Amino acid sequence: MDDKAALSKIPDLKPVRIYLPIKNNNQRYRTQAVYKSASPPRFELRFQPGILPLDYLDIEKNCLVNVDFGGPNISMEASIATVTPLALGMKAEQLVSHAQMREFFRVDAITDVISKSFQPEFFGSQGRSWTIRGKTIDISGNGILAAFSEKPPGDEVVRLELSLPERDAQIIKLLARQVRGQQIDEHQWETAYHFQNISSEDRDKIIGCCLEIQRRLLRLKVDVTN
Repeated sequence: MDDKAALSKIPDLKPVRIYLPIKNNNQRYRTQAVYKSASPPRFELRFQPGILPLDYLDIEKNCLVNVDFGGPNISMEASIATVTPLALGMKAEQLVSHAQMREFFRVDAITDVISKSFQPEFFGSQGRSWTIRGKTIDISGNGILAAFSEKPPGDEVVRLELSLPERDAQIIKLLARQVRGQQIDEHQWETAYHFQNISSEDRDKIIGCCLEIQRRLLRLKVDVTN
């Protein structure tokens, strides 16, 4: 699929996720925007007031734009053509392929998560039981992406304690396996976990939480449109 065909599949005023390049920093600023079609491969992203880091935005680098369709996502690199306080004029440069479809849609959500060695009486990879606290970046019905201030041990199976946003910090306990991990900067590691052993009831709670967050994004669409 070429860029124009991909852009034609994106509905007008659809909420999207964008990773913005920041000056003198390898870390990307992650936020939400609303897609507005233009003449392909050009399009516009609209933001709520105060969201765009105008003084820190590196317009010489490409952004990553991710559009979630509840199954296969469209992700693309896009250059910044114009900048205003509430919008970015964009040009699609190339598609980013995804090898697998996600089982469930994924939403941005920041909440507490604790990763622990599989069983307290067993030793982790560092010769001791371990516990690391972090924050989720996004959540789906089959896994999470989380940020930690230290590198989580690469144990095959870990225990996760996930505090659900939108649900009075209800805690879900489950088993998970590490899918991938990368160091973002000197004091931050991002780690993706796939849920390995989770009850249907707990999975339904997580999906329900994701739906609540998605409804907020739809309200964002209405606010920006108005």
